[in-house]
Amino acid sequence: TITPTADPVGELCDRLKSLEAGSGSKDDKQSLLKFLKDNQLRRPEIAVKYGLELINSHASALGDDVWDVMETVLLNALDAGDRETARELYERLNSKFQTSADAPSLRMKKLEGHILEAKGQFDSAAAIYAKVIHKNDNSNPHHYRRVVCIHKAMGNTEEAIKYLNKYLKIFPADVDGWLELAEFYVSIERIDYAKFCFEECILLHPEDYRYPLLYADALYTSARQKVKRGGMKNPIDVARTYYIQSLELNPSNTRALLGLAMCLRAMKKSTQNQKLIEWAEKEIARVYSGEGEEARKMLKYVLNALRQ
Repeated sequence: TITPTADPVGELCDRLKSLEAGSGSKDDKQSLLKFLKDNQLRRPEIAVKYGLELINSHASALGDDVWDVMETVLLNALDAGDRETARELYERLNSKFQTSADAPSLRMKKLEGHILEAKGQFDSAAAIYAKVIHKNDNSNPHHYRRVVCIHKAMGNTEEAIKYLNKYLKIFPADVDGWLELAEFYVSIERIDYAKFCFEECILLHPEDYRYPLLYADALYTSARQKVKRGGMKNPIDVARTYYIQSLELNPSNTRALLGLAMCLRAMKKSTQNQKLIEWAEKEIARVYSGEGEEARKMLKYVLNALRQ
């Protein structure tokens, strides 16, 4: 398991200062590329600059690692809009890994798909990824996610949902995948299906307050908009339950407090609900009261809105 650096941006600045001072070795540059990847820092220009220095000056010393460096630089070049560098690296990689026209390398097909995406040829890229999935669908989540991204960018929500469902059958522990699928279902007002996705997130990470909060938000919004709810009789009541669950996991969660208060206001009046409303408003006031004059003004606005 890769543990991200506590202050990745600060460490990146320190690494770059060392490299720009001329004291960076081959290992330093190679370590920089790995650091960017491990910490999910999107700095394509930096990766291209030092990656090309590695390829041009240390290719023999890198050994077989040079091909991985080329692939990394190619993808970052596409991200930076440097298609010429990407094309040159693709040709070098293709001469190494392409076996034949009848039996193309899956590695090269993936890179070809990225290049077509960068050119805006989304249909062609999606077709390539679909072929790769058909041949080798259980080995790499990357191709499924690329197809989903393409269909999302093109507005093909139903196709994106189809591929994301296939992906999650193979990789069911991907909580980000479940969240994305839930967002798709919410966007087409299928809260009944989104419910299942949020529940999977909660099962995967029961300690994380965000997932019951997101589910509660979706339920409350659907109830106010009167959209499909999969037979759920009282979504406001269910939303209230999940706002409370989120608060149990993170008592200082202001968004859940506001959601709970709105749910209670929307429900039938009762002595118990009134006591909960008063408690929620006191907690909201406590959170805002120590945050300065602007926060206190916002508190007054929020409480007035809740009481309307």
